[in-house]
Amino acid sequence: MELNKKNLQKLTSLSDDELREKISAAAESAGIDRSRSSPYLNDIAGIKKKLNSLSDAQIKALLHALGEENVRKIKEGLDHGSGR
Repeated sequence: MELNKKNLQKLTSLSDDELREKISAAAESAGIDRSRSSPYLNDIAGIKKKLNSLSDAQIKALLHALGEENVRKIKEGLDHGSGR
């Protein structure tokens, strides 16, 4: 999965539980323990709204700020997160 506006919109079309699992898996892939990330996943509706509002430029800037290695890890978590 590539991280772009189209794919973020696909993520936001998932059920709340599916999206929560994908985000948890992506965070875990980047080295963030689920116990630390789970409190931030209570407002899935707000997360979906924010993801849908990101422009292509904002996505590009975010990916640049994260760094190539972290983006790779996050992509792996998003690609394989539902199997956890």
